[in-house]
Amino acid sequence: MGSLYIALYAPSSVQKLLEFLKTIYAVPGLIPVIIKPYGAAAQVGVPEAYKISYKLSKPLVILPEIRDLIDVLACNYVYYFDESGVLTSLDSIISSSEKKAVIISSGEQEPSPKEISNINVVWPSEIPRGVPSLAIAGILVYELVKGCKIKN
Repeated sequence: MGSLYIALYAPSSVQKLLEFLKTIYAVPGLIPVIIKPYGAAAQVGVPEAYKISYKLSKPLVILPEIRDLIDVLACNYVYYFDESGVLTSLDSIISSSEKKAVIISSGEQEPSPKEISNINVVWPSEIPRGVPSLAIAGILVYELVKGCKIKN
């Protein structure tokens, strides 16, 4: 499998940011990305997140814009999970040797249409609509381990 970045977009909650990070770190090889944190998440959560990543010797990426997934991390494919997106198989999103990023909204602030204009706006057909962001991260982690795409 190629590199897979799992990104949380615009969190303001410290607790949500840290729980997301711990969920992603449960599986070796996944790289968490925090995009556009604001409020307490930016002031308190990001330093705490770096402390956790340092203690675990794991990578952590903080980016100011969605576009940086392509410009900085050189992802070949970027998927933004949105309930109004095109229904797509989760397996087709997470499997391949390409460098990919999956963006999950924190539910606190949505990206503007301009921010997501050149990326794939999808919704995994296996996930019911209305599932919160941290649960979606957990489902992704589970599917990656279950499908042996990443060995635990």
